Amino acid sequence: MVRGPIRKPIERLLGTLRINPKNLIATIYGDMLVPHGGTVWLGSLVKMAEPFGIAEYLSRTTALRLVKDGWLHPTRVGKLSFYSMTDEHVRNVIAYYPRVYGQPSVGRTAVWRLLLTGAAGLDAKGYATLRRNLLWSGVGQVAPHVFISAAEDLAPLQALLKSVGLLDRIQILDAAAASPAGPALMRAIVADAWDIEALEKSYQEFLARFRPIWSHIEGTRSLDPEAAYATRALLMMEYRRIALRDPRLPRDHLPALWAGEMAFALCRNIYEAVLEPSEAYLASVVRTADGPLRRPSPELYARFGGLTPRVWTTQEPVASASA
Repeated sequence: MVRGPIRKPIERLLGTLRINPKNLIATIYGDMLVPHGGTVWLGSLVKMAEPFGIAEYLSRTTALRLVKDGWLHPTRVGKLSFYSMTDEHVRNVIAYYPRVYGQPSVGRTAVWRLLLTGAAGLDAKGYATLRRNLLWSGVGQVAPHVFISAAEDLAPLQALLKSVGLLDRIQILDAAAASPAGPALMRAIVADAWDIEALEKSYQEFLARFRPIWSHIEGTRSLDPEAAYATRALLMMEYRRIALRDPRLPRDHLPALWAGEMAFALCRNIYEAVLEPSEAYLASVVRTADGPLRRPSPELYARFGGLTPRVWTTQEPVASASA
């Protein structure tokens, strides 16, 4: 059980969130397990879902559903089942890391990308699905079958199109302003293509939910490893959901006081504080097909522009995983 002074704010936070088991397990894999190799015993996965009120049968059902979706790959070792992310989904998750853990765009000149979907031969349902996926990935729309992105790195966008079998059926073009109109016109186009007000609201809600967590972390000398793990999982489940929708526009196309920058700073501070005790929790709970959890890749500590994990003067012990 989550213990210590942070227990109550975590319980209050859980009361405001609707935990989707699939999203939670995707966050656990993408944020925590991939740096360690991306495989875990089903019993460990069940235990990792318990702090969020997810019953064992639901964890098992979710894992099987993710196998059916091609997201996880099962391996049987004796009587134990281990689940790993498929190679394709590991590549997709890593491709999205810069958008989840990267610095907000500040003062850069946009390289606008246009996506032309008219020649893809999609029916109404296929087009609606593609449109929804693009909008939820930070792409805007300027006209029917014409989408716009400010992404510097095309890899996540290409991974999305590849995952739905459309990479070779959608034309991506680089675009630059050629008309004499000033920047105000482009800001108007941006405001029409993206719902920046809705994104701002999502960031503000994130700040309201996690500032009390940060307040408790700042005021304590010890942190229960399970509490650190639960905080990290909830933090990244929520921040990832918003950050992947953020088009990361040039700074002069955003509000003067941009909540996205404040949310990034808060997320980084909390993540840095809970990283070491949460890693201790993982080491004690996670069992892989090759034995204990292996050391993380250097990428873990390069997140958010580089992390210096907090060294806690007092850290409560965590129980080891059973066989």
